[in-house]
Amino acid sequence: MMTKSATCKIFLCVALTITAGLLFCASVHAQKAVKLRYFTGMTSSHYFSADLLPFFATEIEKRTQGSIQVTVYPGGQLFGYRNGIDATTMGAVEMGLTALGHWGGRNPVFSFSDYFLLIDDMDHWFRARDAVNAILEPLFREKNVKLLYYSAYGGNGICGKIKIESLDDLRGLKIRAPVPGALASLSAWGATPIKIASAEVYDAMGKGAIDAFSSSWSSMYSRKYYEVANHAVGPIWWTVWVNFINLDTWNSLSPENQTAMMAVSEETEKRSLGVMKAFDQKSLKKLAEVGTVKILTPEEKKAWGKSLRVAYAEWVQKCADKGYGKQAKDILEILDRTR
Repeated sequence: MMTKSATCKIFLCVALTITAGLLFCASVHAQKAVKLRYFTGMTSSHYFSADLLPFFATEIEKRTQGSIQVTVYPGGQLFGYRNGIDATTMGAVEMGLTALGHWGGRNPVFSFSDYFLLIDDMDHWFRARDAVNAILEPLFREKNVKLLYYSAYGGNGICGKIKIESLDDLRGLKIRAPVPGALASLSAWGATPIKIASAEVYDAMGKGAIDAFSSSWSSMYSRKYYEVANHAVGPIWWTVWVNFINLDTWNSLSPENQTAMMAVSEETEKRSLGVMKAFDQKSLKKLAEVGTVKILTPEEKKAWGKSLRVAYAEWVQKCADKGYGKQAKDILEILDRTR
């Protein structure tokens, strides 16, 4: 027969075991409670939203054993590009995907990929990626954001209701562009640049408010722009897209989860290049079926690029005026070196 003392000891051991179990479960539950919202303004039909972001979200949950759950909000469901940037820097949303150029209002260095023909193609960008990233990453940290990875975005062209065979055909045309670098590039070519959001392009073309627009092959396809404009020329423009997380949110993650997130980021970035090339082929095939597509030769791109040097120089000066001239010059040097 057990003594009272022995009974108390057994009871205490059982109580401690139960308590430890409850604490462990609470700890696991707390890890599972980390929920991250991932915004983008990109349409749900685009491969960013339909493939890459779901892949990222699924892999993150798998690699962290469910301790991190990512919910994707495409098509501006949560935030558009620019107000989403504001929300991320302030911590109102945790993660986002935008063009690098959407950050240009916060630092002009971020606008380099807005300029036509500065990047030859996505293979060129990924050759320059690591060296340029070393310049960009601390600039993002200044904005309370951790840069996670880049997404390969397809070639951009100009599309309208008339064929564009040369730079002379562009002169005087009212052409839409979304960001300052693209607007400056069009101006250097003698066109009349007009800033219109992607969601407004279809109506603007249909109503004759613009003569043509600059956009990616993939957006021409996914947004069905080919229904109102059927003559395209390019590629003239390759933009860099960035995926990021609020810095405070990042710092709150465990080292193990940070490592897992960077591993998934690297895999998603690599995946994006293959997905982009396949989607571009699909988009170009559709555009060719409903109209014409002129693909610029290397010689034509070189000739078209000569008149853009003034625009590049103006960008460097804007950066210098803000104290970032060296970073701008270094990026140009890296892009030239890696062509």
